[in-house]
Amino acid sequence: MKHFFLVLLVLIYLAFPVQAANSAVNTYIPNQESDQELVQRLENIKAAMAKIRFCYNENCFYRNITSRIIPPSNALANYSATISATIDRPSTVLDTADYTLNFINHRWQLIKGEEYTDVAEYLFNGDRYEIFSVHSSRTIRGKLDQARKDGSLKSGYLTFYYDIFDNGIEKIKAPKI
Repeated sequence: MKHFFLVLLVLIYLAFPVQAANSAVNTYIPNQESDQELVQRLENIKAAMAKIRFCYNENCFYRNITSRIIPPSNALANYSATISATIDRPSTVLDTADYTLNFINHRWQLIKGEEYTDVAEYLFNGDRYEIFSVHSSRTIRGKLDQARKDGSLKSGYLTFYYDIFDNGIEKIKAPKI
């Protein structure tokens, strides 16, 4: 009888973690937004992007902005998207920008970006950046918040991250009542 209670206790102990893991999977709530709404919200981001300057030069804008939405590969995955653009600025080569977004918690989130100009290659990962300068042949690394305070980063990602997004998370306008 003593062994029966011990075995019963072990079985109960082993059963609860399995039930907790199963309940966590069962409580996953997929995004409620329709595909059309996801597309429209991404189009709104692109429209805002077309209005901002890539750098401090008054003739420095994004052009030929395109996007692609990638559906989730399974029920637990998120939608993702890429936005690509050419950069219209005084340059000897075609400058480009590519950004990656994920749809998490009902909002588009800016995950990473790459910008290629004739003077530098910019790599961004969330709120961090790495720049390889052609002029100095060195790499500069830092955080966006400090670069924003210093005014030292001439990049579209910085404006994209803080002005079109709110620290990389899509701004949602409150409905008018």
